[in-house]
Amino acid sequence: MQLSVIIPTKDRGDVFDQTLRCAIESIDHLDAEIIVVNDSKSTQPDIPKNEKIRLINNSNSGVASARNAGAKISHGQLLLFLDDDIVISKNSVEHVLNLHQQIKNACFNVNWEYPLSVQESMRYTQFGRFMKSHGLTSFKGWYADPSWRDNALFPSKSVASFHLSILRSDFEKVKGYNEQFPHAGFEDYDFPLQLKQVGLSFYIDSRVTVFHNEADRMKLENWLNSQERRAATRSVAVSMGYTELKLHYGLTKRILLSIISKYSEFFLHVLRVFPNIKTIDPLYFKWIAAIQASKIFKGYTSH
Repeated sequence: MQLSVIIPTKDRGDVFDQTLRCAIESIDHLDAEIIVVNDSKSTQPDIPKNEKIRLINNSNSGVASARNAGAKISHGQLLLFLDDDIVISKNSVEHVLNLHQQIKNACFNVNWEYPLSVQESMRYTQFGRFMKSHGLTSFKGWYADPSWRDNALFPSKSVASFHLSILRSDFEKVKGYNEQFPHAGFEDYDFPLQLKQVGLSFYIDSRVTVFHNEADRMKLENWLNSQERRAATRSVAVSMGYTELKLHYGLTKRILLSIISKYSEFFLHVLRVFPNIKTIDPLYFKWIAAIQASKIFKGYTSH
């Protein structure tokens, strides 16, 4: 088999439905399969009857475990790991297949951007404008490194799993993702380091763009909670020996962040009553940044 597309999912509803529908259309002309790994205890994704799709349950074991479970039962020579909100196309799949023919001993990311409809709606909310002002609507903004090149294939320091293509033989060299992380985030820090040790190179191809459809997560509270979970996972990474990820808090900062964390509902209430006026966006952005810092502190120190 040529390709296995592996999609862990957990309670994403219509967003996942679009991801799956587009994935099916993208591989219907190939010798390929889609493996959906359901990580929810409470819901089952709606899977159409299709001989190219398999569903397995992972029962709240985490995204690293879900990816490994999908890879374990897959048959493809090439593995394409997708997040459950990434929308691919025939063009993006064909491009990735060609990349692996051209460049050996490598794995690849492509560019992502929020769909235009999501970006348009973000203009009308303060939190949306906060996200846009920090460049968080594209992979380029998240990458935040001067080595980024537009419309080009270029070497990368690392890779991320939102849309990661890797040969099965290379994946098996490192025995998959580390499953010790409690939430998504720093398994993606650990995994590339393991790949680098077995001689793989990393590339980003910004000539191809897929859509990152977070239409269901454009709420401030959801984003702040994800910041806290990611910080808890960072703490696990530090305990595993990645001391370069350690966060340092002086006494004054600890006291301040503890107070904000303790009274987070009050600080969030203040945010909710801010008038939605662009002229006061700078103050609103600083208020969000303070709450974000307290969430990171809480997640990192409470693990």
